[in-house]
Amino acid sequence: MARSTGKEAIRLWFEFLKRAHLADDVKVNAKYYQAWGDVAITKFDTWWKLHAEQLFPNRRVEVAQRYLSNADVVNVCIPISLTPTQAAEQLRYLLIDHYKKIGHNPKPQRVYELTPGAEIKVSPLRAYLATYDANQLLMAELNLERVPAKLLLAEVRRIYMARSNKWKHTKRKVEGLPMALAGDIVYDVDNDQVISTGSDVGAERAVRRYLAIACNLVTAAGVGDFPGRDYFKL
Repeated sequence: MARSTGKEAIRLWFEFLKRAHLADDVKVNAKYYQAWGDVAITKFDTWWKLHAEQLFPNRRVEVAQRYLSNADVVNVCIPISLTPTQAAEQLRYLLIDHYKKIGHNPKPQRVYELTPGAEIKVSPLRAYLATYDANQLLMAELNLERVPAKLLLAEVRRIYMARSNKWKHTKRKVEGLPMALAGDIVYDVDNDQVISTGSDVGAERAVRRYLAIACNLVTAAGVGDFPGRDYFKL
């Protein structure tokens, strides 16, 4: 199961934040996200090119590689005989002195990062996002305040099955329908429908859980704490 704390994790954060902007019951922390620009109308790849380096700079002290040349970093050599405490103390004074020499005065910046300690599992979060979008679509099309689990499950299944069918003869890798939402089903290509031939009690319960988790993630994105430590707890 794919895990990520890099670009794909930020992509999910971005997409859930877009949904937060559209949700009537979610308040987006506009002050926190001021530097992100107009997320609501911008595609992720465009936004990433414009903002990635500014919003998510490398803020870790790392061991320098040989021949590394980058105007935005200071390469240091730390004797391994030093304890971490000794090295940190020397590094602090070294940087203070170096910054004075080059006239550099770094200003504190807001740090944008995923919830510390939270591990993002990409495939499940994509499934939660797909479920959320399917629910929003059905609510709008059918003018419903609450979509029955049976209809929501059918739509999520259709989305996954249609996508798999579209790319099945190519080399493109496409995520399959989550096992929790699977069952005895057949995809009718001609009518773009999924036909269920068995019991869907468990899958309907699962799709409701997916939707609830997705709503938690939208709320978490809105307040600026994504994905949150307990987004999966209902």
